Amino acid sequence: MAVLNPPRSLPGLGRAIVNFLIDSRRAWTEEQLVEAFKPPGLNEAATADEGVTHTLYVLRAIELLTLDAGTVTVAGAAARSGSALTPVGFRRALQEHVFDLARDGDPWQVGPGDVYTGGARDLTRALSWFLAQDALGRPLSWTGNVQPLQAAQFPDPDNETWALTNDTRWSAFARWARALGMASPPLVQSKSGLVPLPVVAIEDALEGIPAGRMPIGEFLQTLAARIPVLHGGLIRASLTQLLPGGDPDPGIRNDCADSSIGQALRVLEDRGRLAFSTLPDADGVRLSRFDTTRQTHVTLLQGGTK
Repeated sequence: MAVLNPPRSLPGLGRAIVNFLIDSRRAWTEEQLVEAFKPPGLNEAATADEGVTHTLYVLRAIELLTLDAGTVTVAGAAARSGSALTPVGFRRALQEHVFDLARDGDPWQVGPGDVYTGGARDLTRALSWFLAQDALGRPLSWTGNVQPLQAAQFPDPDNETWALTNDTRWSAFARWARALGMASPPLVQSKSGLVPLPVVAIEDALEGIPAGRMPIGEFLQTLAARIPVLHGGLIRASLTQLLPGGDPDPGIRNDCADSSIGQALRVLEDRGRLAFSTLPDADGVRLSRFDTTRQTHVTLLQGGTK
């Protein structure tokens, strides 16, 4: 199973299906769910039900939904909550199920008999590469720069080994990356594409970290443990070991924080969620290659502005 292969999977529809099942008092088969969300007569085109079937396929791939004896049920913390998921709750449920290393292992190290697309492997491979690109550069798009960047960075010209192999998978990736809080739209509305700026996902991760001050190195390690596609995480580290040129992020190449993380942390600083400080005789890091000061500690603040 895979996340990026069904071309018409829709995260928003996924939340509607999950909440429908949570609120329902009866058992549902896949066929009954398709009929409920695409009633007969609504659209008789042969592909009219693909939005529902593809979305069900993805939610089963990441095990947010399970199929047992023909019945589809909600799994994990979403099921235990017993109540409909808010947009934030659904996003965090997606994160829980996508970043399941116990299920998927290292998606860049596939052994005999394994496949690149089991569980969420194709999505986490794509996310790890996407977030290794320059958050301060041009927005990423399939027709603009995703193909030449991969051709320059990966050792094999055969694009079947790349993180993203075609425009269909890129389109699915764009939807799920935004749904996970791992990508942002360009700041300039006239520009198209995605920016590797995981502000939302990092702010979600802050909810599990106690408020207070800690060394910035410890803080970055904590983020990478919670979001393994970030720099310092297992999946990102495995990717960069495969690239002949090493980590492509300009921040890392300039002995700074990864550009995606550094920019996201600056946004969260502006929102009042984080504060940075520089203490003497402590190890620090520049958050951007354009900074001159190293930050040694970060303080996680309660609240902040949204």
